[in-house]
Amino acid sequence: MNHTLQQIYYAAINKNKSLGEITDEIDTSFRTEDGEIVVFISVANAYSRALVGMGKNSDSKVALEYAYKQYKSNKPANFKPISVKIDVVTDMRPAKSSQKKVNLEKDTVLYKRGEDGISIGPNFDAAFLPEEVEAYRMIVDQKIKPENIFNAYEKHSLLSKNSLVKRLLTSQSLELYKFQTQSYYIDEEGFTPLYRGHRMYSDLSKQDLRNAVALTKNNYFKNVVNTKGKFIYSYLPQENRNRGGYNILRHAGTTYSMLETYELMPDEHLLNASKRAINYLLKKAKELEINGQKVQVIIEKDQAKLGGNALAVVALAKYTQVTKDKQYLPIMQSMATWMRELQDDNGRFAFHKQKYSTGEATDFVSHYYPGEAILALVRLYQIDGNEQWLDVAENEANFLITIRDKEATSETIAHDHWLLYGLNELYRERPKDIYINHAFFISRAIMQTQILEDNGEPEWKGAFDTHRKPLSTPVACRSEGLSAAYKLAVDHGYDEEAKQIKQALHESIKFQLQMQLRPETTMYLENKKLCLGAVHHGLTNYELRNDYTQHNISSFIAYHNILSQDSK
Repeated sequence: MNHTLQQIYYAAINKNKSLGEITDEIDTSFRTEDGEIVVFISVANAYSRALVGMGKNSDSKVALEYAYKQYKSNKPANFKPISVKIDVVTDMRPAKSSQKKVNLEKDTVLYKRGEDGISIGPNFDAAFLPEEVEAYRMIVDQKIKPENIFNAYEKHSLLSKNSLVKRLLTSQSLELYKFQTQSYYIDEEGFTPLYRGHRMYSDLSKQDLRNAVALTKNNYFKNVVNTKGKFIYSYLPQENRNRGGYNILRHAGTTYSMLETYELMPDEHLLNASKRAINYLLKKAKELEINGQKVQVIIEKDQAKLGGNALAVVALAKYTQVTKDKQYLPIMQSMATWMRELQDDNGRFAFHKQKYSTGEATDFVSHYYPGEAILALVRLYQIDGNEQWLDVAENEANFLITIRDKEATSETIAHDHWLLYGLNELYRERPKDIYINHAFFISRAIMQTQILEDNGEPEWKGAFDTHRKPLSTPVACRSEGLSAAYKLAVDHGYDEEAKQIKQALHESIKFQLQMQLRPETTMYLENKKLCLGAVHHGLTNYELRNDYTQHNISSFIAYHNILSQDSK
């Protein structure tokens, strides 16, 4: 199939009228009732949804030629192909096993997201690939949406076929079939087979990770921040719609991830986007008085949060580190002073959230804010050398380890990636055994939940068994935490611990990469430049929220750096 796809790719890129001599046969057991093989050729450019041609014939070479000619007949003059995908139909069955037709108003259709395409009628005259079913939202809440199917007609050269248009738009019921395919993709980077529309990673290299980060840098990160510095918080790519909502902590975290990316791959456009995001973040800072001291706090919806100040300091500290620009040092120190003044006699932060307008503390407790604060305080110390920040960080770390987590077991301990970040940094400044021991305790608890067997779900391998279905960001957060624990292990002679953590990381990162939107997974989407490089919520949930990409990219960078260090 590699050779065949190369021929088709060459023909498309060079705008040939035909494919020429195809030497390889397509291996498929599926044939229509008329004994025909069914193939689809999708051709994408950099900006618009892919064009799709369908071909069928008892001879696979002829079927491919028919599909290519259908694509050519529909190709606009200014369309510049950059990639090609072949889909070979491997299975077909009625959409409703109990009846021939689907009533569009009454009937529901169950389907496997990313696996089932749909055909109106058994002849594939109006048939749409599994990725198109998702990208055009052809099935919503288990109901067929004819108007959404119609939006794909143009890309299939179907608008001129009046009978097919009329059947779709005027019928109360449709004879509907589901089908599955085997997919293969090629672009200038080479050939790859696909599983449910995305590539699988049998292995992983430093270059794979560098390419993944570069894809995000050059696309999502540069397009997700508007001119005022605000992120597109939640985006639904199939609808090309912003979902709304906002979270300033995730804003700060994503800014940090962008600056980590800049550190790895300096890029002035990316730095400018990061600066806009910082400006937006600091517009949320307001003055507050605590214990007679005036301090700055990040306010959102009349709430000051420990995590808000902490992640703001983490982002600003990274900016200071990578640019050597210390303009934000005073506000970082002011934000850290608020955190310091929150500590009680036990060394813990007495509260995690307060109402700004009244000063009233709430009883809300976050498991993750303390780890964020420890990281922020140590990072600030690394810039200004003020030991008081380490004292505050130590107070909280000691409370967490000796009091909060004292009775925790490997089954109950929180998989707290921020605390692992913080303990890695704190141990280097104040090397106490309880810090490194607690870090390894958490990392072992994480690793014991890792899914390492296929068990009929090949996509799940490498994830952690913490949700009903694995999601990208919970796995990414654990990868971040494990990366921090690995640094502790490798730098301080814990070789066996380091080996185990690295093995776990290798598998978890491979799992995460399945959900990064790449050229092959954006072929049928509208806003490709925004989507490319972003990481979606889950294997069958395509929401793009800024923190999903934040945590995944931070983990990719961390593991890239581990592989780089280990190769020296």
